Amino acid sequence: MTKFRLLGPVEAHDERGPVALSATKLRTVLGALLLSRSRVVSDDRLTALLWGDRPPATAGSQIQTYMSRLRQRLGRDVEVIRRNPGYLLQAAPDQIDLYVFERLTARGRQELASGRAAEAARLLREALTMWQGPALVGVTEFLGDAERPRLEEARLAAIEDRITADLALGVPDDLVSELTRLVAEHPLRERLRARLMTALHLTGRRADALTAYAAYRGWLADELGIDPGADLQQLHASILAEPDVPAAQAALPARLPADVADFTGRQREIARVVDALRPERAAGRPAVCVVAGMAGVGKTALAVRAAHRSAADYPGGQVYVDLRAPDALATILETLGLPPENLPADIDERLRAYRDLLSGRRVLVLLDNAVDERQVRPLLPQQPGCAALVTARARLVALPGAELVDIGVLPPDDALALLSRIVGDARVAREPSAAQRIVRFCGCLPLGVRIAGARLAAKPHWKLSQLASRLADHYGRLDELQVADLEVRASVVVSYQGLDQPAQRAFRLLSLVAGRQFPAWTAAAVLDLPLARATELVESLVDVRLLEVVHVPGASQVRYRFHDLVRSLALERVAAEEPPEQRRTALRRALGWWPRDGEG
Repeated sequence: MTKFRLLGPVEAHDERGPVALSATKLRTVLGALLLSRSRVVSDDRLTALLWGDRPPATAGSQIQTYMSRLRQRLGRDVEVIRRNPGYLLQAAPDQIDLYVFERLTARGRQELASGRAAEAARLLREALTMWQGPALVGVTEFLGDAERPRLEEARLAAIEDRITADLALGVPDDLVSELTRLVAEHPLRERLRARLMTALHLTGRRADALTAYAAYRGWLADELGIDPGADLQQLHASILAEPDVPAAQAALPARLPADVADFTGRQREIARVVDALRPERAAGRPAVCVVAGMAGVGKTALAVRAAHRSAADYPGGQVYVDLRAPDALATILETLGLPPENLPADIDERLRAYRDLLSGRRVLVLLDNAVDERQVRPLLPQQPGCAALVTARARLVALPGAELVDIGVLPPDDALALLSRIVGDARVAREPSAAQRIVRFCGCLPLGVRIAGARLAAKPHWKLSQLASRLADHYGRLDELQVADLEVRASVVVSYQGLDQPAQRAFRLLSLVAGRQFPAWTAAAVLDLPLARATELVESLVDVRLLEVVHVPGASQVRYRFHDLVRSLALERVAAEEPPEQRRTALRRALGWWPRDGEG
């Protein structure tokens, strides 16, 4: 099987060895086809990548020649196909080093988020071995300038995550020297600088950590006239507030995921969470706060930012666990320092060990992606001075003493600001109307906006209007909203799969009429059920955030609606799972019972 390299010199290797690709333009054509992920690369795109804005008159025929040469060099195992308006190369992801890197990086981040730092470090190290030097060596400057910056950003982000995993396992002897070198090479990457300060502090070099911050602050003031970011300032304050500790005693858990660099808005909600977690407010009991909202609304990002801001109140450590992972309690115990070989087999013994490990310590536990109260309740700290921050789609109102912070989609201005931070203010300013359409088609859902922004950032040659046009199709929208390991469909489908069969059927059929608000009796007509049963099903969809409640002034009944992206999934499901006759029957019932304007 032919293997391809993009993370270094652009190369192809078959069972006989390297394939001869000496010409720059031939490497460029191959690189462009591989980067397209088996999608068509148009003739116009190829022309721009080969010659920039000064193509020769014979550009079309030269491209045909390059494709013919590429087919000859790669042989029959690799298909280079002409498909208007361009060409595509069909290759499996495991044939291309970039996509192997992305897969391993995504798995490593999942392991890190679940508290399994050793496995995360292993996967991220394996991912980084895919790099054999700077990406896209041997291609034209046009392709290199367009694609190399995002690939280098991905490499640096993977390095930062690998270092985060290393720090969670302790500080290797060579980590400080590695971080010192990386900070010198990338002086404006504050995530690297924060990890250097953390590593210095954890090895008992508190003064060096504070000196590193002071030097950076002075350099920023002299060169740019600005201060370090808020997160780095907070880390400095927390180190300044702590006594210098010997390295042997410094391994308290500080296992929060990294904060999201381009987090936007939510200042009021963050302030509420931070306030709810203040130990003095808990009045002698553990503080508990629940952040609730629909899939993709940014619960984890908000909770992580609030947890970082609250970290100074919990010097005993911060613990993160993804409750979707198996055996969350075991992960927490290992994070708190219990060796795996001492892990009790009995669940009650584990809970006693959990309480013992928290005794006398002020620890913040972040429980991410909770399903219900029964899952969370045993994991809540009982020790006064500790706190639990929980994220869930359901509101978890039955947790005793918990403060609920319910978050919805972003206001349009904040959603537009998030898009601008990802793709750049200049691009948004050039096409403000298209940017607003993108945000609207994403329903102001942060995950949707982030994916749209990432796709545009990866394709700087795209106009915003191109993506806006792609997103305009309700039925194809979810196909557009996926990039790397981010996908709106996968996020929402988890809620759908957790429903029982009657609720799944209600979710599917109601999408046929949910272009606007509807009352429960319309649902009863569509589902052909008594009003009480239809209301019960509709409310079950509200509970898991697949439907929204709409309060209409003067209306005699509560009304419901789908978020646009949730409805897109429901329309996919109804087309895939409901027979055509049942779809037509449900739609006829809806049209027959829909109220006239002003009624209902």
